[in-house]
Formats: sequence, structure tokens, C-alpha cells
Amino acid sequence: MKRILVGAAVFAAMVGTASSVQAQSTSGPQFGISGGLNLPIGDIGNGFSTGFNLQAHASAKPSSFPLGLRGDAGLWTLGGKTVSSGGISGSNPSLTLFTVNGNVVYNFEGAKDATFVPYIIGGAGIYSGNRNFGTQFGVNGGGGVTFKLAGFDAFAEGRFHNIFGNGGSARIIPLSFGIMFKP
Repeated sequence: MKRILVGAAVFAAMVGTASSVQAQSTSGPQFGISGGLNLPIGDIGNGFSTGFNLQAHASAKPSSFPLGLRGDAGLWTLGGKTVSSGGISGSNPSLTLFTVNGNVVYNFEGAKDATFVPYIIGGAGIYSGNRNFGTQFGVNGGGGVTFKLAGFDAFAEGRFHNIFGNGGSARIIPLSFGIMFKP
């Protein structure tokens, strides 16, 4: 219950930030898609192997301010492993997660016409999985690079997701490549 309250507080803070950001002129909303690899680390890595991620993104950032907001909705998988314990082995089926995250993005913009813009990103979200995973709250942080191209932006990023559960935390590092475009 405490984790859900913390999650609600984080989302409320993001909504408050969003209203002040909307009051400033923006460079317009952007939408995008990405895909890549999911690397399970820690205890979850004992039962699952590398998987993939597919995500949809929506973002907004004022043109004269380095902070922006980005929402992500994703489909993640982790591959199953054959697990051995005490001379008994069995196959662990794959895990599928549906994710929804709200994030704050800080862009290290130099010149206005820079084509290469590094950024850091962090936020919170909900992760819902099959099997006995259930629906859990989590936080994430990481960084990436945006390449501003003609008509769209390409990006590459890595993040650390810590998903809180009843018996501990699941830790996953998605490495993603994607595109963002203005409607």
C-alpha cells in the first residue's frame, strides 16, 4: 500500500509540473516508437534471459527550457530459462510485461541547431505482468542521445528500471533505439 501511495505522489508531482510547463511556449508535441533489448539483472536474471521491448512515446518540451515530459507505454518480454536446483531441472516460461511510465527529461542542449543532444531521463510507472507477476509500481532512470534529423529525431537510450514487488525488486535494463516525430 505504501508503494502505491508513493507512486500516486510521484504522478501528482508530474501532473503539477506538466501544467507549469504547458504555460510556456512549446516546440510542439512529439510522438514516437522504439524497440530494443531487455537485460534482466539481479534475482530476476536467475530465472529469465534477455528479451525485447516495443514502446510508444509521447513528449512535450518548451522550446527555450531544457526540461520536458515524456510518457511511455510498452510491451516487454524476458525469455525463459531452464532452471536447475538440487538435481531437479525445469523450464521457466517467458515473462511478458505491459508498462506505462511518466518521465521527466533533461536535455543537455548546446547550440540551437545542434544535431546531437544528450539527455537524462527518470520517472515512475506501473508494470503489469503475466504469470504471478501481478501489477507493480516501479521507478526508472537513465540517459540517451537524440540525433536531430530532417523531419524526425532518432534516439538511443539505456535505462535502469527497479520494479517493486512483495518479495523484493525486479531490475531490468532496456536498451532501446527509436524515432520521434511531430504530427
